[in-house]
Amino acid sequence: MAEGVADPWGRWSGAIDEPLVLAAIERSAEAWLSAEAIAAESGLPLERVQKVLDTTRADVLVAPAGGPDAPARYSTRRHYRTRTGLVRRYFDALASS
Repeated sequence: MAEGVADPWGRWSGAIDEPLVLAAIERSAEAWLSAEAIAAESGLPLERVQKVLDTTRADVLVAPAGGPDAPARYSTRRHYRTRTGLVRRYFDALASS
């Protein structure tokens, strides 16, 4: 049986989850959020949040690595610019290049 027929919710969950994930990021006072923090804020399971973060076409940014064991942190381009000063953005650009 086709995946969409066997799991009709799975077929539409990506379209429904993406706005919830992006809204959770935009509401945060922090510039960067872990997937776990986004899941807690949005009320979605971690697996669905991670799927949105991995597949979304929106302007989702991944923070420069904080260390080998540090979890990935995410933001949107707009949210990052509003929450982070120019000098910090400059140093982040240097760190990510």
